Order: sequence, then structure tokens, then C-alpha cells
Amino acid sequence: MTRPLAKCIVLVLALWMVGPGATRVAAAEPIESAATNWEGVTVHLMKVTRKRNVLTVKWAAVNEGESKKKIWFGFTGKNVCYAVDEENGTKYYVLTDKEGNPMASANEWVDSNTNGYSRELKAGSTARLWMKLPAPSAEITEISIFLNEAEPLEDIPIVDK
Repeated sequence: MTRPLAKCIVLVLALWMVGPGATRVAAAEPIESAATNWEGVTVHLMKVTRKRNVLTVKWAAVNEGESKKKIWFGFTGKNVCYAVDEENGTKYYVLTDKEGNPMASANEWVDSNTNGYSRELKAGSTARLWMKLPAPSAEITEISIFLNEAEPLEDIPIVDK
């Protein structure tokens, strides 16, 4: 049997075994959701993990409205996203690399004082975003997340990796 034919047979068998009734992986459920000042847009906090000394926060901005909306999240500069360890009263800002670029979703200068994420979000669409911050000490198990133009996401459990 020739190689291309063998590969084709393997592919057909794999598709047949999976079939239309196959179980699909369910979409992740948000940890918490918050309304925003952008009409029709909600933020869904998807994951907060601590790996060594870094906290990773992942969220989705969903435009459930009827028209496109300009959304933005600041990462460095003024008016930025951050996390707060309310037990110790410590505020954590987005980490930066050696050149001062935020360790976060694709970013650009949102205005003259803020580097962040700024896009037109079409009706019915979703933007998935992330940011990396210094992690609080291991004994801290919850953190509050503050995203631009959204209600606070408070007392969020931290998952250790």
C-alpha cells in the first residue's frame, strides 16, 4: 500500500471512530462576570493562576449588544488594570519586559499616557485577553481583579500550578 493511501485510510478511520455523536470538549465556564460601562459588553473572568512568582489573569470581553463597541484595557501608564491582595492591601500592576512593554495581550498606545489593548468589538464577538502580574505570596488564596470600565471582580480564588 502506498503512503498517501495509508494516510488517507487512517484519517477516514479516525473520523469514523469520532463520528458525529462524539463528545465535544465543553467551553470553559467563567469564574465570575461583570458588567462594563460599554453598553452590551460584559467581561468574563476565565482563569487566575499562580506559577512561581507570576500571576496570570485571563478574561473575555463579550459584546452581546446590537452594534460594535470600542473597548480598551490599560496595562501600563495611567488608568490601568491591576489586582489587589485585600488581606495585605497590596496592589499589583502588569509586569513589563526589559524594554518596558507590558506582558499582556497584544498592546499599543491607547492614549498618550496608557499602553494597552484597544479594539472595535463587533456585535456578537468576543475578545480574549490576558495579563501577567507579580504573584502574591503562597498563603494568599484569593485576589480581586480590576479591569478598566468594569465592575470589580472580587475575592477570586487563585489556582496554583
